[in-house]
Amino acid sequence: MNINKADITRKKLTSKLFKGFADYTRLSIFEILMDGEKTVSEIVERLEVSQSVISNHLKCLRECELVRDRQEGKFVYYSISDERVKEIIKLGQEIIKEVSEEKYNCLQ
Repeated sequence: MNINKADITRKKLTSKLFKGFADYTRLSIFEILMDGEKTVSEIVERLEVSQSVISNHLKCLRECELVRDRQEGKFVYYSISDERVKEIIKLGQEIIKEVSEEKYNCLQ
C-alpha cells in the first residue's frame, strides 16, 4: 500500500476544519455571527458564557481562519471569514432536521 503524504495532509486539514464546527460554543458563535459581525461583549451577552471562554474559542476560530477580526477604536469586531462557512452550517441544520423528522415519523 502506497501512502500518499498529500492525501494524509488533506485529510488532517479537513478533520481540523470540522473540529471548528464540533464544539457547542463554537457552533453557537458561528450562528450568532451569521447575522453579521459582533464584538466579544455582544457574543458573551447572547451566550451567557464568560468573556475568557468566548475569547479562547474566537482565537481558535481565527487561527483556523474561520472567522476574521477588525479593530475599530477600542472594539474588535468578529465575522465569519467565508460565506461557505454559513452554507456548511445551513446544510448541517437541514440534515439534522430531515434526520430528526424521519426518526420522529418512525415512532408514530
